[in-house]
Amino acid sequence: MKNRHPRLKAPSFVPAISEITPDDVGRVAGLEAVMLHWTLGCGSSESSVESLVSERVRRMREDFGSAGLFVERGGEVLGFLVYGSKLHFPKADEYPVGPLDDDAVLLAYVEGDFRACRRLLVRMLRDLRQRGVSKVEAISSDVGASRHVPTRLLMESGWRPVRSGVLRGRPYTLARTDLGSAVEVGELARGLIGRVKLPKLGRSPSPGAIAADFKNPREILRESGGRESGAGVFSIPSPPSS
Repeated sequence: MKNRHPRLKAPSFVPAISEITPDDVGRVAGLEAVMLHWTLGCGSSESSVESLVSERVRRMREDFGSAGLFVERGGEVLGFLVYGSKLHFPKADEYPVGPLDDDAVLLAYVEGDFRACRRLLVRMLRDLRQRGVSKVEAISSDVGASRHVPTRLLMESGWRPVRSGVLRGRPYTLARTDLGSAVEVGELARGLIGRVKLPKLGRSPSPGAIAADFKNPREILRESGGRESGAGVFSIPSPPSS
């Protein structure tokens, strides 16, 4: 009788999306820098960066239910996304594009290639819709600044600009997407798949590379009746009261 050896399970090459947990902090490259930026490094100065960020992730999961998502294939992390309540991201208050909507969830960052970013955005929108969330906002960078969602990615994904402002010489846009019915979210998700491939959205894009060849959000705001309110800030006027 021939000796039979158990077959080793081959690694899966189908991309899988998982929730970010404290145990994932050390193996998701770039996550620590993003979390420290948006949370202002809140925590004990005696803690290591990894333990500090792990604690922030734990608290976000306890308070909000999630800290973000990451996608991997065959054990390789392809990208990640960070989102949650704006209360967990005090850095957002420094940008001259507010105020943020009290009922909106804040998308702080997404990283990866074209497909990874699209998969993560679709999963986030579906998860939030199931939780009853109606709006998602992001403070995006018009020139591809690190640790920020590229404005181009959001504009080409169906988000709309709300306000635009300049911080330390760099333009930023408050972008928003409204989550209506499950059918509308499904249509938005299908619209995110199969679009023209974008340049890789890595950690250090060259200034202006991502913002090139797409309509400046300020132009969109002007065309929709937006007005400049000082300090280079544009906003969409509120609808007239009935």
